[in-house]
Amino acid sequence: MIVSHNSADMLEGAIESCLTAIHTCFPKTGKVVVLDNASSDSSPKIIDSYAERYSEFFVGIKGTTNIGFARANNRIAEWFPSKTYALVNPDVVFAPETIRRLYTTLHSAEDVAVVCPKLLYPDQTVQPSVRQFPTLAYFLLRDLFGQKIQERLYPFQYHYADLQALEKPFEVDWGIGAFMLVSGAYAARHGLFDERYFLYFEDVNLCCEAWENGFRVLLDPQAVATHNYRRASTRGGLNYLRLLHMLSAFKFFLRHGELWL
Repeated sequence: MIVSHNSADMLEGAIESCLTAIHTCFPKTGKVVVLDNASSDSSPKIIDSYAERYSEFFVGIKGTTNIGFARANNRIAEWFPSKTYALVNPDVVFAPETIRRLYTTLHSAEDVAVVCPKLLYPDQTVQPSVRQFPTLAYFLLRDLFGQKIQERLYPFQYHYADLQALEKPFEVDWGIGAFMLVSGAYAARHGLFDERYFLYFEDVNLCCEAWENGFRVLLDPQAVATHNYRRASTRGGLNYLRLLHMLSAFKFFLRHGELWL
């Protein structure tokens, strides 16, 4: 499942990765569903093209308003219930073996709710995509005063170290929602994303609630994908996306008071 918004320059790569994975791994049961959040670029035309050529495997949904990342993914899960949900950002590409490995790891135990791959930047260096749950103190110090001052006043290990050397699946607090597999059984019982998050922190909250519900979140370092990471919320000053990021963060910390310090 892919949620797109003005992603025409990268959308085809993600769709092709998903279609190839389905043809290779799940030709009888797999389906690619793309919900476009009212894009103003050529994304709707791209979706129409794939729907016409691959009607057996592809469903394109063109929204008239931007309902947000969390709500759009929830609608797909609601309309197309599945044993497994692969959440893929439009800026992610991967080989079929990645889906196969993630699927095997996800269903290796009943208490696994989420499995994330190792994400690489386009230059093939490792992206720090799995992380410890942030605290409010860390978030405020880093965003208000910068990382150097935060590290001096409040040392905090946010990213997991040395992902390059890892070989076996291991437990992590959370992974970014650019690419993850989620158990359909877990989602049916506890839900997917909290729709109070329009954008940002919905992935942190999903993983946090999975742990609270007695489930695990894993990284499989042998499953690899490339993420053309833009991180638009950190560009410049207080832009719209940065404001959304901050609002979502405060919603998260209000919900999870145990993470204030």
